[in-house]
Amino acid sequence: MVANSTSIDQADADAVKAAGWTDEALYDAITVCALFQFYNNWIDATGVSDMPDIGYEASGRRLASHGYWMESPPVSADQSAVNPQPTAMR
Repeated sequence: MVANSTSIDQADADAVKAAGWTDEALYDAITVCALFQFYNNWIDATGVSDMPDIGYEASGRRLASHGYWMESPPVSADQSAVNPQPTAMR
């Protein structure tokens, strides 16, 4: 997908669906691949440096213990009017 995204066609989608994938799972996989390609291109073009090893270690520990989702602290009614949070973060 990264080298030639236009080479993906209906036969590819049918093959992964036959293997048990849902439309949503296929969409999510394509989206993740596309985003990683974008981020890698952006990092390469801007010269952003890599994290030090300790950053990866800390991130790995956090993901292992909490996963990708982190609960936001509760927001009181008066705070939500001033600083509303996106629905996904509530």
